[in-house]
Amino acid sequence: MALFAVLVWGMTFVASKVLVGLLDPYWYIVIRFILAWSFLFLMAPKPMKLLPWGRELVIVFCGVVGVTLYYVTQNVALVYGTASNTGVISASSPLFTALILWIFGRKVKLSPVFFLGFLLCIGGVAMISFAGNGPSIHLLGDAFALAAAMSWGIYCAVIPVTEKYGLSEIQVTRKVFFWGTLLTIPLALVMGEPVPMETFTQGGLVFWGSLLFVSLLSSALCYLFWGKGTNLIGAVTASVYLYLMPVVSVIGSALILGEPVTVITWVAIGAIFVGLFLSQKGNRSTEPKL
Repeated sequence: MALFAVLVWGMTFVASKVLVGLLDPYWYIVIRFILAWSFLFLMAPKPMKLLPWGRELVIVFCGVVGVTLYYVTQNVALVYGTASNTGVISASSPLFTALILWIFGRKVKLSPVFFLGFLLCIGGVAMISFAGNGPSIHLLGDAFALAAAMSWGIYCAVIPVTEKYGLSEIQVTRKVFFWGTLLTIPLALVMGEPVPMETFTQGGLVFWGSLLFVSLLSSALCYLFWGKGTNLIGAVTASVYLYLMPVVSVIGSALILGEPVTVITWVAIGAIFVGLFLSQKGNRSTEPKL
C-alpha cells in the first residue's frame, strides 16, 4: 500500500505542475480536496460526529500539516520551481518524521549515523538548488519544497496516533480532508484569484485527466493506502518508500513536461538516497520492520 501510494505521488508532481499553470494554487487545493472528500463520502456515506475535543484537535492538526500547509507550500514550489526539483526535495520528509518521533520520545533512537545521513541529504537538496546556470536555479521554489517536506514529515509522525480513535481509515481521511480543506478556503479567499468558468468548460482532456488523477487517485485512494500502510508497518518504515519519489518525479517530468535532467540532478538524487539510507541505519526504532 505504501509503495503504491509513493509511485502515484511521484507522478502527482507532474500533474500538479500542469494544474497550477491553469488554476490558482490556493483554489486548486480546495477543488482537489472537495472532489477527494466527495469520493470518500460516496465510499462510506455514514455521517460522523465530532470526537472528544482532544482527539478532534489531533485530526485538525493533521489536516493543517497534511493538507493545508503541505499543499500550499508544494504548489508555490511548483509555481516558482520545477516538478523534478520539488519531487527530489520532498524525498527528505522521512528525516523529519524520524526527528519528530525522536524529539517526542516515541520508540525512536537516533545515532550519529542518522545525523550524518541528514546532513548528506540536505547537501543533496542544496546541490540541486544552488548548482547550475540560469533558469535551472529556483531557490524560492526549492525553499517552499523543503517546507512541504517538513510538513509531510510531521503529518506522517502524527497520523498513526488516530489508529486508536475507533475510526476506519476512510473516516479518518475524510476528517483530515474536511478540516484541511476548510482551513484552506480562507487562504484562497484572501490570497487566491478567482478561477474562470472557462477553465472547467474548455480545459479539455489534459485538465480533467490531471484533476481526476490528483483528486481521486493521488488524494482519496493514496491517503487511505498510506494511512493503512503506516498503521501496519510503522511511520518510519513506511517513510522509507518515499525514497522512490525523486526517481519517479524526475523521469515523469522529463518525459511529460520536457524538463531537463542534468548530471547535477542525478548526483543530488544519489546523495539524498545515500543520506536517507544512512539515516535509516542510524534509526533504532522499535516499530515493526519489513
